[in-house]
Amino acid sequence: MKTIFSLMLAAFLFVGFTSEKTNQVTVKGKLIDTKCYGMMHDNHTNDHMVKKGDKMMKMPSCATACAGMGIPVGVLEDSKPGNDVHVVIAPAGTFAEHMDKEVRITGEAPYAGSIMPGKVEVKNDKGKWVEVEVAGMM
Repeated sequence: MKTIFSLMLAAFLFVGFTSEKTNQVTVKGKLIDTKCYGMMHDNHTNDHMVKKGDKMMKMPSCATACAGMGIPVGVLEDSKPGNDVHVVIAPAGTFAEHMDKEVRITGEAPYAGSIMPGKVEVKNDKGKWVEVEVAGMM
């Protein structure tokens, strides 16, 4: 009985130490404001349409403003409205100047639909990927 218990314990410890995965993923798409995109999928650019009373009004640079206020940022996969969105687990203000740009984020996916960045790259005006620094978490 002790032998079986010892073997089971050894197997458990082996599996526990060898199956530790970090869930490293790379997500590519466009940086979006999750609040406004959640209200209307047309709000996948920097300028948004928002309802004021009975009318729809254009809000220029809304995504930049929202990220600057700390509203969570997401990556819209393949930059196509309706595709999956991954919420970026990092201070939103870090991304304010990059809203509506193509981004490639590599990091951990601790929860479905989220990514904790390890490396963030933004496509510049010349079509080249440039790494950007992301503010650390608390």
